[in-house]
Amino acid sequence: MNKEEVNTQKMTYQQVAEKKMGKNIDYRLNADKSCVLCEKIIAEPNLNPNQLVEFLVYNIEEEKIIYMEKIANVKISWHNNTQLLITKQKGYITNPTDTGKSSYIFDLKSKKSLTSTKTK
Repeated sequence: MNKEEVNTQKMTYQQVAEKKMGKNIDYRLNADKSCVLCEKIIAEPNLNPNQLVEFLVYNIEEEKIIYMEKIANVKISWHNNTQLLITKQKGYITNPTDTGKSSYIFDLKSKKSLTSTKTK
């Protein structure tokens, strides 16, 4: 174990998230409260249609970050205790019947996307 890991284990998930991403973070626990989704709140939305969303998932039981990412134009929520639902929004929509949204499930155990669907 390196020195940073030792120090990280002594901090709360809020302290770990603030150390990695700064202030203004939204915390959402999964249903069994074993993990928390920490998402950086964008204070002032950028005019850029490709706004980066920064987030991490912290395993409370293991006291460690199990996933950290920055993705443009997404909404992130819990799908179940070990999976995230990630909904992407296209920057420009040219077809009037297209919502520009697509979703996929990201499995935190395998670190892989499982499904992808268009959202109506």
